[in-house]
Formats: sequence, C-alpha cells, structure tokens
Amino acid sequence: MQLFAAASTIDGMSEPGAERINGAQIRVVIEAALAEYGLQVTPSIKPDRLFRPCTGELDVEKAFGGWQTVRVVCRQENMWDIFVRTGYQKKAPKKADKNLEIPKKSDNLDLMQRVIIVRPVTQGDYLTRADLGLQTLSRNGGGGFTDIDDLVGRRAKKSLRAGLVVHDRHLNPNWMVRAKQTVSVVNTVGGIQVTMAGIAMENGRLGDLVKVRNLSSNSILHGFVAGTKKISIGTKIN
Repeated sequence: MQLFAAASTIDGMSEPGAERINGAQIRVVIEAALAEYGLQVTPSIKPDRLFRPCTGELDVEKAFGGWQTVRVVCRQENMWDIFVRTGYQKKAPKKADKNLEIPKKSDNLDLMQRVIIVRPVTQGDYLTRADLGLQTLSRNGGGGFTDIDDLVGRRAKKSLRAGLVVHDRHLNPNWMVRAKQTVSVVNTVGGIQVTMAGIAMENGRLGDLVKVRNLSSNSILHGFVAGTKKISIGTKIN
C-alpha cells in the first residue's frame, strides 16, 4: 500500500468534540464514488487508520490524470485531503482476431442503461427531463435508476455534476405521505372496504409502516403507505 497524506491528516491533530473518521470509511466513500463510473476498485488504505474529523462532504477526484490514484477531499472550513491508490488498472485494448465470430447480442448482457445527469443541477432543484439522460454502463457498476420517468420531479439533495449516475442518496426522500397531512385511511374487513379521513403523524414512502390519527375517533392507528395520501390498515404493500 502507498498512501500520500496531506500534513493535516497526521494522527493527533483531531478537532475537539468531533468524531474522527477511519480508513474503512474512506474506502467505502472511494468505492461508491468510482462505482458511479462503472469501476470496481480495492483502495489501498488501512481500515483502522484514523484521520481528522470531517463535518462536510467527502469528495473523490481523479489524481495525476487517472483513477489509479484518487484525491479524497473533506469540504469544510478547515479543509484537508489525502491521496489513495485505488488498485484500478486500465485494460489494454484487445487485438482483433480474424478468426473470432461477430459478437452476438447476448455478449452485451453485462451492460445496461442507467440514468445520468446531463447538465449541472443545483441543490434543491426539481429534476426535469432536460436534466437527465441514459448511458450504457456495466451491470456491476453499483446500481442506479434505469427509467428517466422515475426521477422527473424528484428534488436534488445536493448539487449534482454532469455525467453523474443518479442514485437514491442524491435525492430527497420521495414521500407519498407527509406528517400533519390529511390522508385517506382504508380498512378492509371481511371483503368490505371502509375509507375514513385521518392525519398522518409521520412521513412515509410506499410500503412504509406509519402512524395515523383517525379524525372520527381520534384514535392512533398503524398502517402501510399504499399511495399518495393513502394509508392501508392491516395490509402490507410490497
């Protein structure tokens, strides 16, 4: 392993009252960041090595013109950074073999299209179709969305750069029920469906178990989020 660290990352220089981060956490950040580019890496950093606290974002950037080494930057008032080797190796282009058959469609089963950001998006902006596009990447590239329609109208949790593969962590939760919101409470008993009005007591996404107050009886019920402003009592939504 070879790790190049700025002087500010030396052990013993931690800020009082803040939790120091370790090499294992930095490794996860690097792996997640490069997975967005379809790269699988094994960062060379000791998991138990301690670094200064970071109260801001940990960003990962190319170093020396490639992904073999990355610069991890803590974006805070007293900024610090480290350089870590990723173990990534560029694949040499294969020589053409005249005896090989033309690749069939099945040879591309390891590829899939994922939704990416095509122009910079500011934190708090709602995504539009013009902000999004599709890019063909490896299936092992760390997940993401495959349908642009799933993201139109979602709100950016932080500023997003062009070329970024969109993940759920980049967006504010897609609440279908919000706390203090009037909702329809549906209860099905013996094949008979009864709908009543209620007040949601917490936020919830599709399938989440939430508490709701029945406006008629003022009692507190538990139900599953079944749709926009709709809670189903006793029936789990998959």
